[in-house]
Amino acid sequence: MNSFCNGQLYLLLHAHLPFVRNPRYDRFLEENWLFEALTESYLPLVQMLSHLAEKGVPGVLNLSVSPTLIAMLSDKLLCERFSRHLEKLQELARKELNRLSGDPERLQIAKFYAARIMELIELWENRLHRDLLSEFADLERRGKLALLTCIGTHPFLPAYQAEPESIRMQIQLTIESFKRAFGRAPKGVWLPECGYFDGLDQYLAEQGLQFFFMETHGVLLADPAPKYGVFAPIKTPSGLLVLGREQASSVEVWSRQRGYPGHPDYREFYKDISKELDRNYLGEYFFAGETPIDSGFKYYRITGGEQKALYNPWQAMNLAREHARLFVANREALMGELGSQMESHRPCVLCPYDAELFGHWWYEGPQFIEAVFERAASSRVLQLASVNEIQSDPEDSGVHNPIFSSWGENGFASVWVNPQVEFIYPKFFKMFSLFEEAKKIHSKTALQKRILAQMERELVLYQSSDWAFMIHNNSAEDYARERLANHERDFMKLSAMFNGEFEDEALLSEMESRDNIFPWIGQNS
Repeated sequence: MNSFCNGQLYLLLHAHLPFVRNPRYDRFLEENWLFEALTESYLPLVQMLSHLAEKGVPGVLNLSVSPTLIAMLSDKLLCERFSRHLEKLQELARKELNRLSGDPERLQIAKFYAARIMELIELWENRLHRDLLSEFADLERRGKLALLTCIGTHPFLPAYQAEPESIRMQIQLTIESFKRAFGRAPKGVWLPECGYFDGLDQYLAEQGLQFFFMETHGVLLADPAPKYGVFAPIKTPSGLLVLGREQASSVEVWSRQRGYPGHPDYREFYKDISKELDRNYLGEYFFAGETPIDSGFKYYRITGGEQKALYNPWQAMNLAREHARLFVANREALMGELGSQMESHRPCVLCPYDAELFGHWWYEGPQFIEAVFERAASSRVLQLASVNEIQSDPEDSGVHNPIFSSWGENGFASVWVNPQVEFIYPKFFKMFSLFEEAKKIHSKTALQKRILAQMERELVLYQSSDWAFMIHNNSAEDYARERLANHERDFMKLSAMFNGEFEDEALLSEMESRDNIFPWIGQNS
């Protein structure tokens, strides 16, 4: 085995949610996506990383924070609503402790949840002061996080090749968003849905980005073929470094059939008390119209069939540690095998996942990651490394052309470009053409500048890949179609207003208040 056998394991989480904010309603169903992710994923993850830092456990977790998530975590209205969300969970916890006082087994689970909620309130209100982004930055300074970002509003970039300026606009928003949140430009970027097309690296290089990531086959089928496959970075024609996903680690964590999260002893995601208990008991907060909203109080483990066994949090947490041991052992075996074959470069293994998998979908996921850190700390074969320190193979001086690809089913964009969603893109190109024409007008009035800035916000919010994903997967499809229609409608009204067809400053102000993402847009125009 060569001197480079100490391999680099890049554990990379992608934290992204579509921009959802509606000040017209006291309770807006889709805002709960953010509140659930905060409660079950983001706060537990920073709590876990802080514990690791305090214990001196080495290793770095890589975190891509999308600009839309940055915007929501910076929004005072949403942060205030999340504080109210935690208060409502605490009220429900008290009810549950009373309701289950005669049921010792379920009472223990309720006590577990009640204690967890108190911890989260203490963390959010008193230690973080409702500022999660500053905690991310602090954890980076402490050596536990390596921060990077994603593109703008998470557009599926291959669908917009016909309008290069629309891609540049999104990348510019990306850089500015990260700078304002963390005080520096990002080095690397997560491509939305890992969507790549030939030449995209040039757009990224123009804005100073240095590396990105791809699905496995996007790298393996590059021209020329990379010497070490996905286990060493390759260099694109524009000089950016690229790493591809390692498939075995993906199967171990993602696969519904074979992945760790499907083990019968883990918490069952779908059996929430909001779907089982009376509305009068739960309270109106846990309903949006007639639709129950998950409370997070789930008393069953996955087990099998309809008759679910009761959840045992402590047993599940121990199981997560065992799965972490297996995960690290499997990566060590891979590193050992690679180390004997790779002559000029440390083996690099990229393990990318959606951040919300850990905690929200897989409740025990943060404990799994903590145990991965602890197991890796004693490894002689691998280390949990920062993607910001990726280096190219010194013996590979050539360039490689990665192929058009994505992650998701089939691996070639079919989730985001298909007959169900093909209506999205011609409408965008029409709107973008109107936007570009409006930009060309000199001597704009102050009102026109405001209108043009809001036109840009509606445009980029329309581009979110989340809407196509929801439509294709029949998940919140009605909401996705509504969002697309609303952004298109508002854009066309703004375009008409810009051209003097009518004037309605109150309508403009309402749009600015609702879709207030990227407030700096238009400030230098």
